[in-house]
Amino acid sequence: MRTHQERFSAIRRLFTVGLISHKEFQRLGKKSFKMEEKLRKDIRQGEANDEVEKHLESLEPGNLFKHRDVWEAVGVESFTRAEVLAALQHHRENFLVTQVRKGDNNFQVFWARVLNDEVEV
Repeated sequence: MRTHQERFSAIRRLFTVGLISHKEFQRLGKKSFKMEEKLRKDIRQGEANDEVEKHLESLEPGNLFKHRDVWEAVGVESFTRAEVLAALQHHRENFLVTQVRKGDNNFQVFWARVLNDEVEV
């Protein structure tokens, strides 16, 4: 996969030889930058998913825990709250954890590691 600098250099060459307009040059430059940002975000989310999974494997299946407990365990300075929440949601989709709501508000949302034989298909 090409980096933003490589893509931007190719776009600049197209502009300098007159194959694309200035407006198209700007549009493609912005698109290349956004692609690079999305790639960085996806890589970082993958790292968060891995760290959260390591922590989840150390927890006893069935015991309830809060999102904040996981965030503190993987490092508040290392990952954002949103990245840890996205990691928990990712692992919920992969049947590693389940979400338990004890009430209507977000302060009553808990998580629990799933037992291997609890997985529902």
